[in-house]
Amino acid sequence: MSSTPPIQRVAVALFEGFTVLDVYGPVQAFASCRTIQPDGTRRPLFEIFSMAGEAGKVKAGEGPASWAEWTFEKAPDYDILLIPGGFGSRKAVADQSFLERLAAASRRAHITTTVCTGSALLARTGPARRPPRHVRTRSRGTWVTQQGPRVLWKRKARWVDDGNVLTSSGVSAGIDMALSLIARLHGREMALTSARNMEYVWREGAEDDPFA
Repeated sequence: MSSTPPIQRVAVALFEGFTVLDVYGPVQAFASCRTIQPDGTRRPLFEIFSMAGEAGKVKAGEGPASWAEWTFEKAPDYDILLIPGGFGSRKAVADQSFLERLAAASRRAHITTTVCTGSALLARTGPARRPPRHVRTRSRGTWVTQQGPRVLWKRKARWVDDGNVLTSSGVSAGIDMALSLIARLHGREMALTSARNMEYVWREGAEDDPFA
């Protein structure tokens, strides 16, 4: 009899001006992963929460606000960190206090993931500076590589998997990246099930990038 896999925690790092789909696309992918218990109930494989420099309302670049449940320092332990992109990243890369807290947040995670210009934020922290990292971001490779000396931009890729760091192109590409991580952790069939639950067509090939 196979054991039930432990619930893994996903922490979403919010900042003013983040892109909505960069967050909620991957969040929906993780949230759509459930296992059926012996009693027939469905048990989630991921627990998801949000955090920011300050707990409370965080305005998205598209307008709607989201709620940061925790500060970076007070957030519970987690396995995966999700860093979105957005127009606000242009300001955030110059916020040293935010970057230091984001770096500490990434060190707490087993796996750090980014969407679009979230990779620029990561490039300003430790994980992108130690070994050379391939990143993918939507049409802003030059600007992203300027944020860290050990960042290698890959032009054509929906996402790039560098082991404990995954970076993706913009908006919906974050969903493909999240599904690839789900497949790595829980098998391809679970990723396909998550995609079906979202009525989403998963681009399984990392280099299947029609928007490059």
